[in-house]
Amino acid sequence: MRDGGCRFPGCARRATTTDLDHTTAWAHGGRTDADNLAHLCRSHHRLKHHTGWRMHHRPDGTIHWTSPAGHHLTTHPEHPFTPVGAPPEHQPHPPAPQPLEPPSHDSTADIGERDDPPWAARAA
Repeated sequence: MRDGGCRFPGCARRATTTDLDHTTAWAHGGRTDADNLAHLCRSHHRLKHHTGWRMHHRPDGTIHWTSPAGHHLTTHPEHPFTPVGAPPEHQPHPPAPQPLEPPSHDSTADIGERDDPPWAARAA
């Protein structure tokens, strides 16, 4: 859901035709968690494992790639998400609530001389 497709820089293959890859290999202690999994098409999955391409996966789904020549590239998830319990990093804070104005005491708006609301009045 998050990735949408292959996360290799410039690849447009959709996620339905990709492999789910552990960024840090499971055999090397990598967890099977969202912040250690990414979709890679078969050719880019093999490229990652058999060449000098390296990737660093952030919890927000952003992946920083380093090519064998030392070039740095970044890919972003198609549908970013915030991990449960973590505050959103890039979303603005909601506006502060505005103070309410005190009710006006216009005598023409009052019902009778009572301060009680109309539904609290007893039948005579």
